[in-house]
Amino acid sequence: MSSIFVICLFGVAFVLALVAATILLFGREKPKEFVVINQITLEELSGLWEKEKRATIDIKQLVPLWRNKKKITPAEELLKLQNKRAAEFMEKISEWPLFNKFPEQKAVCGQILKLLDREGGCSSVVNIQNDVEGSWDENTFQLLGRTTLLDHSLNVAEQVVQLFSDANDWHVIPDTLVAALGHDLGKLESVRGYLYSTGEHAVAAGRPLAAIAGFNELRRKDEILQAIKLHHKRPQGLLGKTLKQADQKARQMELEEAALTIDTKEDVNPIDESQAPDRKQQRGTGAAIRQAQQDIYDQSGGADREKRKTEKPELVDISGWFDSVGFLDELKPYINKMFDRRFLAFSMADGHVYFQVKVLEDVARKMAERAGNMKIATMGQRDESMRSVLLTIVNHLRADHDVIARGLIKDNFFGGYFNVIRKIGKPMKGYYTPFHAEAFGSIAEMEQSKSKMLRDIVKVSPYMDDADS
Repeated sequence: MSSIFVICLFGVAFVLALVAATILLFGREKPKEFVVINQITLEELSGLWEKEKRATIDIKQLVPLWRNKKKITPAEELLKLQNKRAAEFMEKISEWPLFNKFPEQKAVCGQILKLLDREGGCSSVVNIQNDVEGSWDENTFQLLGRTTLLDHSLNVAEQVVQLFSDANDWHVIPDTLVAALGHDLGKLESVRGYLYSTGEHAVAAGRPLAAIAGFNELRRKDEILQAIKLHHKRPQGLLGKTLKQADQKARQMELEEAALTIDTKEDVNPIDESQAPDRKQQRGTGAAIRQAQQDIYDQSGGADREKRKTEKPELVDISGWFDSVGFLDELKPYINKMFDRRFLAFSMADGHVYFQVKVLEDVARKMAERAGNMKIATMGQRDESMRSVLLTIVNHLRADHDVIARGLIKDNFFGGYFNVIRKIGKPMKGYYTPFHAEAFGSIAEMEQSKSKMLRDIVKVSPYMDDADS
């Protein structure tokens, strides 16, 4: 019995030894293989495709290339302008909430400033035979030539902001700033070859401006180019007319600043007599300034401007947005309504209602905007194109609905000047469009709704001495 037990113990021991040997032989962990990772650049990687080579690249080898790539911070994307004034102006644009709605114009303004910052240290005047500035007196050149192109462009831009701010025409500022900053790019040294071929800096400005990134994508780029092209001539529309006015105001300011630096006893000599020997020489600062003012404002063209002032505006197509019934309905709430001590329309017992032209303009803009005609809706208060719109509206109401008092204004005008006579005080002269009161309802009800101030008006008569009545 004991011998059998001993044999069993030896058997168990043998089995355990066999298991242990197996574990030691096959269960030992193999040493890790050392792998060398070769670094490869993206340029080398692209070459594998370009040269149609084949190779196997582990994705782990590419990860560090992306992780180590330097991130571009917003600060590095900002324009780096060397000129302090240009940098400050761009900073104002960037911080102006208005430009949040006009990012394209803001970007283009920045690119123009960058170009002017680099090349705008040249004179702001040029002497080209066929250019408008080529007809200026030499003394004008010396006075205005003291201002650099960069400073003049910024002066015009600041005048644009001031003019539109005063008129509350904020929506036109971004596009007109593009025109203001770029209106004289044709004077850059790098464009001189093209300038000499065109003969006009206003025309030559179109080439560098069109090369500005983002300019050709602006919705009103054609209007901007047209305004620049005509800023020394007869511009059209609010943008063009304001650009010309801003340019003249900037030149007047530059002229005054230049005059302060000149001793009144000194002669004002031309910059380069050899360039224009036939020009009349002015002696003395006073005479030079008077001549410069004439050059700036083109006073010799005054008669032509007066002629244009009396020209009849052309009729335009308003069929896409104008509704005569709706127009009259929107005019009615203005009748006899007081705005503090002001009024925009009033009725008279003789059966007429007189509207200030401002009311017709505002109602026309709102109606056009609802119909999606933004060209009419965004017209400024002094936009000459609005005269054509108003004449067309009044002609339509006169001919098709007979609601305009024909006997009080001429057929080729949308309004006329009237003397408003009161019980107490001097007569008031105003420009009104007269309507027949019946187009708006009961004249008796209108008269009853009058305030005391309006009841003091006893008579309204055409101001016959005015050509526009």
